[in-house]
Amino acid sequence: MNRIGYSIAFIFTVVLILYLPILFEKEEAPSVSTDGAELIPNYSAINLSSKLYDKSGKLSHRVAATRMEHFDQLGFAVFDNPVYTLYLDNGEPWQITADEGVLYNNNRIQLEKNVKILNLRTDEYVKEITTEYIEINLQDKTLSSDQLVNISGVDYTVKSIGLFGDLATQQYELKEHVQTQFYPRP
Repeated sequence: MNRIGYSIAFIFTVVLILYLPILFEKEEAPSVSTDGAELIPNYSAINLSSKLYDKSGKLSHRVAATRMEHFDQLGFAVFDNPVYTLYLDNGEPWQITADEGVLYNNNRIQLEKNVKILNLRTDEYVKEITTEYIEINLQDKTLSSDQLVNISGVDYTVKSIGLFGDLATQQYELKEHVQTQFYPRP
């Protein structure tokens, strides 16, 4: 064999040694990417209507929405046009509506856009609370906001930037009072 034959044999051997591991490599199954899997809802509902009861069997609150998506891995449910009716321990109802809502696993709900909280009893001092954003703790029936809030009753309107309130005791703390208007009856 001459030098050209040895050179060709040497190059063939080097190429074979380099590609031998690739030839005998096990083919791996394509891996399924879980990136973004938490952004896919576990289940959805359209025209949802639900009632929840407390441990003693009394109606605690009702929920209705045009659409709901539940994200298990993220720990929350997203609602379109939610309507919550909260019943206090004495049975007094409050109805809360908004364009969007997020219910977290710790029974805290965030409501955004056109939030309206109505006292469904006719003889109460606070009749309506409106804002663009509010957080409500469904366990202890408290609410808080850092946005402009309007509180109205029969003879008055109060505006504040920020609010903390307890629906059960109807005590409200205004964070930054803006304006109060009284409308005396004749």
